[in-house]
Amino acid sequence: RPGDVDRVVALGLERWLDQQLHAELPSRDLDAALATLPALAMSTTEIAQTYPNPGRVLRLAAREQGLSLEGIQQLPEPERRRMLRAYRDRHGLEPPRALVAQLLAQKLARAVYSPNQLHEVLTDFWFNHFNVSLEDNQARPYVLAYERDAIRPHARGAFRALLGATARHPAMLHYLDNAQSTAPSGARTTMDARLDAFEQQPGLRGRIARRRIAEGRRRMKQEQARAMEQVPEALRPRRGVNENYARELLELHTLGVDGGYTQHDVEAVARAFTGWSVVPPGERADRLRARVEREGHRAGFVLEDAFLFRADVHDAGAKTLLGEPFAEGGGLEEGERVLDLVAAHPATARHLARKLAIRFVSDDPPAALVDTLATVFAETGGDVPALMRALAYAPAFWEAAHTQRKVKSPFELAVSAVRALGADFRPSRALIEWIDRMGQPLYRYAAPTGFPDAAAHWINAGALLHRMQFALALADNRVDGVQVDLDVIDESHEPESMAAALAAYAPLLMPEQDVDLGALLPLASEPAPPATTGGHDAARIPAQAVGTLLGSPAFQRR
Repeated sequence: RPGDVDRVVALGLERWLDQQLHAELPSRDLDAALATLPALAMSTTEIAQTYPNPGRVLRLAAREQGLSLEGIQQLPEPERRRMLRAYRDRHGLEPPRALVAQLLAQKLARAVYSPNQLHEVLTDFWFNHFNVSLEDNQARPYVLAYERDAIRPHARGAFRALLGATARHPAMLHYLDNAQSTAPSGARTTMDARLDAFEQQPGLRGRIARRRIAEGRRRMKQEQARAMEQVPEALRPRRGVNENYARELLELHTLGVDGGYTQHDVEAVARAFTGWSVVPPGERADRLRARVEREGHRAGFVLEDAFLFRADVHDAGAKTLLGEPFAEGGGLEEGERVLDLVAAHPATARHLARKLAIRFVSDDPPAALVDTLATVFAETGGDVPALMRALAYAPAFWEAAHTQRKVKSPFELAVSAVRALGADFRPSRALIEWIDRMGQPLYRYAAPTGFPDAAAHWINAGALLHRMQFALALADNRVDGVQVDLDVIDESHEPESMAAALAAYAPLLMPEQDVDLGALLPLASEPAPPATTGGHDAARIPAQAVGTLLGSPAFQRR
């Protein structure tokens, strides 16, 4: 932002880094913007209940009207929409698009307003590393809570805590299908093991236990059958182990594709995470909570907010993972032990060291830097502040060969431009649409890899054109929600020529950067786009010059 460089120099780099690692600098503008977003104050369960997917609303409306799901789907489209809208109104429900709008608004507001920029960068980095996507219908209601509760609080902490928070969150459990992963039919489950042990008690207590256990199992089967009757056949979960989360945990989140694991390890990890599931929203959640609190803990069930460990579908058989044996009869602790093993694995240290070096230094980082970061990761147990300090003090971080080589993503370009101009800002659909147009639909990268962190992904002829168009539109106050006053960054008199304008604004927008103004002058002197207010009179020169600078190769780089 205007004046930031001078403030950092006056404070000193070491003290500034300490401030950023503590991330406690206040911002009234940010607090005011976030206060307008009601979903941020809701629990994960409340969000899922308030902003349900259309399919769930359709089933609830059909039940209320005494219709089958097939019957309500056969209604004419206008009538079905009216019925759904009326159901939402009666029950105080909001459409999913309102939740998505808040998710996008909070990301923009934090990025533009927050003085704790390292925390924002790390939150963005870790979300991309543990990517979930709005393109997944089941995960969509949980994405805002996922970033807020699993990623953001742990972005500057220990990697193991971050890993555990993502593994238990409903967004990840739905996105990578672990919520539907169960022990194969006939496999011995945690509930079987726990209840069998309880049933073996001698005497009267044992006989009472056997009666209660038999009744409990019968009741559970009846309740599950009734619940399934409410779910269309095509949507009913199939019994069996799903390997999606296990594979991505090893390949993407921890060890890396060359981390030395085998298909047997993937299968063992998947079995260890069977039963890691999600509390269903609505009335079923209330009944489930009451039942788990009453008797489920004896059988090994665990319920925390929207996370549910289902002891009745966890594969409790013996396992071997990365050479470590897991004895028969385990439960929730098996998944936690897996996370302990992979978080402490040397391959994880190297995989994450390289990703951090790519994010903060170069698309092809020096091997020595990766080695240094891997050592710090191993010695500190994946302590993120220690890794950030090691990066900041590494010689490679400051070498000319690596500075200003990373290309900004469209999100970074848009936010850095708004900040550099000191613009008045409110989150708007227009800015989101520009970021989409430049190639980064926020929270919508469908693959679990997250957006690639390399220039080749962001830069091509079409993308460069959109970037320049955005820069010119922003400087000319043609982006809704962003109001630019160039006097904020330059209190001097308006330059009378384009060359003078470029020379005046370049050091303000890109301090200490070597900008080739001669190469930019012909581009800045081209006729203004038709959508602007007209030619190159003295009043138009500053906006055209600033737009050209924001679209220049120098500003495109971090």
